[in-house]
Amino acid sequence: MIRRHPAGPDPTIRAGRLALLTTCAAQLGFQSMVTSVVYPTLFEGPTLGIGERQAEHARRIAPVALTLYASGLGAAAWAAYGSVRSTDRGGLTATVVACLTTVAVPALTAGVVPLHMGIAQEKVTRPRIQALLASDRIRTGLAAVGVAAAAQSLSTISH
Repeated sequence: MIRRHPAGPDPTIRAGRLALLTTCAAQLGFQSMVTSVVYPTLFEGPTLGIGERQAEHARRIAPVALTLYASGLGAAAWAAYGSVRSTDRGGLTATVVACLTTVAVPALTAGVVPLHMGIAQEKVTRPRIQALLASDRIRTGLAAVGVAAAAQSLSTISH
């Protein structure tokens, strides 16, 4: 007689959710740095030369942001795939929330690219800068929600 051991958590769902948590945490770290260091350095002080500073900022930050966004979207797809194929529904709502925040952050970033481009072209206005700062705070908040949701989704997989 062969004894069967109870099946553990689905490895696909667990790995996908772990990847989602990892990329959400990396995104939160990145967004926190932009909020607390990069944007204050870029936008506080005189507007003289801000166009050049903005253009240099865009050149330097784009590869990092695109890498984070691509890995986050990949992890969200992996976590969603694992959730769809699994019969385990534990943590499904938290997974959906984490996936949505992972999609929302780059979408919001894409929405403010014209603001950045305008500043790089010396079209500097207080409302333009305030809109960028507000969108940055929203992205940081979304990233924090994503981390919490991804952690919750991972911790509620049935064992």
